[in-house]
Amino acid sequence: MKENKIIHVINILRTISKASQIKTKRSRQDFLADRIVQAATEGSLAAFAERLMKLLDVENIKISDDAVRRFIEVSASVEAGSILAWIREYPRIVSMIACIYNDVEYMETIDAIEIPLEIEQKGTAYPMSEYEIKIKITCNAPLSHGADVKAGNATMFRRMQVLSTTGNVLSLPFYAGNALRGQMRDMLANHFLKTLKLKPSRTNPPVNLWFFHALYAGGALEENSAQAKALAKKMGNDGVVRPEGLHELRDMIPPISVLGSALGNRILSGRVRFGDFRPRCIEWANGTVAAGDLFEWTYLTRREDLETHEDGENSSMIVNVETLKSGTVLDGGIDISEHATDMERACIGRGLRLLQRTGYLGAENRRGFGKADFEITEIPEYKSYDEYLKNNRDKIMQYLIEIGAINASD
Repeated sequence: MKENKIIHVINILRTISKASQIKTKRSRQDFLADRIVQAATEGSLAAFAERLMKLLDVENIKISDDAVRRFIEVSASVEAGSILAWIREYPRIVSMIACIYNDVEYMETIDAIEIPLEIEQKGTAYPMSEYEIKIKITCNAPLSHGADVKAGNATMFRRMQVLSTTGNVLSLPFYAGNALRGQMRDMLANHFLKTLKLKPSRTNPPVNLWFFHALYAGGALEENSAQAKALAKKMGNDGVVRPEGLHELRDMIPPISVLGSALGNRILSGRVRFGDFRPRCIEWANGTVAAGDLFEWTYLTRREDLETHEDGENSSMIVNVETLKSGTVLDGGIDISEHATDMERACIGRGLRLLQRTGYLGAENRRGFGKADFEITEIPEYKSYDEYLKNNRDKIMQYLIEIGAINASD
C-alpha cells in the first residue's frame, strides 16, 4: 500500500502511550506490548484504540484533528482488517516501533512495513473426529481457562497451534480435556469416600496423604516408601507383574482404575481418554462465528484483607481475564478403552452424571464463572457402581488398610 496507512494507526498508538499516567518498573516497551496484546483482541481498529486508552488509563489526549480524521479513515477502510490482523500477530514489534523516539528512524521503519491489502485466507482446522461419548457444553456464564502465557496483569484464554486446511498455522481457543479429566477425578474421589462413609476434606483428609494424592491428583508416592513396598508386594516389582494384584486394585478402587495413577515405580493406565473441547466457530470448522468474537475481557479485583496498612495504602490488584462469552458452545467427548469392565464403565457413567449435576467448568467458579450445561450422549449405566461400593464397603475398607491407605483404627 503506497500511502502506508499503518502510520496513522501507530501515530495514535504513540500518542495514547505518551499520555498514559501509569507508573511501572518494567520497560515502557514491554509494558506497552502487553497492553497491545489485550487491546488487539477487539474486533475493529476503533475498538482497539478505545480499549488501549482504558488499559493505559488515558482519558484526555492532545492530538490534532487531522490525526484523528486520518485514523478514522483508516479504521473505515478496506485495509483496517489487515492492519489489525498484523497488530495481533506482531504486538511486540508494534510496541518496538511505537517506542522509537527518533523521528527519522521512526519514519524509515514505517516506510519498510508492508501489509497485504486483503486479509490472508488462512483456512480452517480439520474436522474433529467422532467420540464414543459426545459431550456438548453450553456456557451459561463467562468461561475462564487460563493459558501459561500472560500479558502483564491479564490472563489469556488457552489456545493451541493448529495446521489449517491451507497449510497455515492457526492459534485457536480450546478447553483442555485433561482439565475435565481432573474435574471428574475430584468428583469421583469425593463420591468414593462419601460412599465408604469417609468425610472428604482437603485440610484434614480421612485417608493417608499418599493415597489422597493418588486418588485426587493421580499419584505422588515415593518409590522406596513403606506404602510403595506394600503395593509392590501385591502387584509385583522389578519387572515382575502379579496380575491378580493389579486386578484386585482395579476392583477395590474403581476411580483410580478408570482415571489411572502413578503408584511407586508403576504407572497404572486409565480406562478413559478425554478429548479437548473446541468452541464452535468458523476457524474450528464447527460454527458460523469468528473465534475472535467469542471473547470478552472480565475485570477482577484481588482485594487485600490486611487491615493494618497505613492510611492511603492499598495493595488491591486489578486482574484482567480473557473469557469465552456466555452462550458459547464447545464440542468434545471421551472414548472408553476396550479393556474397561462393566464396573469401570459404570464408574465412568457416575463421573459423567456428577459433571452434569454440578454444572460448572473451568476456573474462578467462586466468582460466578464457568456455569454450564452438559449435554452428554449415551452415558453408561451407573447405578450398579453405586450399589457395588455400598455392598462391598467392608471388603474395600479392609483392602485400604492392607495397602496403608487408611489406618486400622479409622
